[in-house]
Amino acid sequence: MTYCPNCGRELSEGEVCNCIPQPETAPEENEAPQETYYTPSQPEAQPQYAPPQYAPPQETYYTPPVVPPAAPAPAAEIPARTDYPEGYKIKKKLVAVVLAVTVGMFGIHNYYLGNNSRALAQLLVCLIGSLFFGLGAVVAYIWAIVEAILIFAEKNDKDGDGYKIMTPEESIARAINEGK
Repeated sequence: MTYCPNCGRELSEGEVCNCIPQPETAPEENEAPQETYYTPSQPEAQPQYAPPQYAPPQETYYTPPVVPPAAPAPAAEIPARTDYPEGYKIKKKLVAVVLAVTVGMFGIHNYYLGNNSRALAQLLVCLIGSLFFGLGAVVAYIWAIVEAILIFAEKNDKDGDGYKIMTPEESIARAINEGK
């Protein structure tokens, strides 16, 4: 059994009292305040826990933002192979760059690297495009210079068979190792 802390009325379990709490009267000026001492023989009324009263749910006007689907991840580039077969002629980066800068407009550097279809396209652009006031040769030479920069910066580090183009440092290290 529980009791109302305001009026002392006996309450059944889960019941909430609807009484209005009485305001405490202030002691008169002449009266001395009364002191109250706790004595264990007097049972005090323990306030019963009442569950909180919640308001009914309100309509919300918030709509979550629509997140666009993420862009597909770029395809992972397959690294160049370094398992050269026996007797394979390893292509060298320095040779490819020199060929691209000197006679690259004819696609010679692409023939050297084994990219035959790209070399043929570059040769056709140079020869057929030259019929139009020599613009084909200029376009093919710019194309060759861009490829030379990509090879030098190791953005294009594979030959036509997918094997790694050997850098000058790797060539020196390989020559030292084979010489021992």
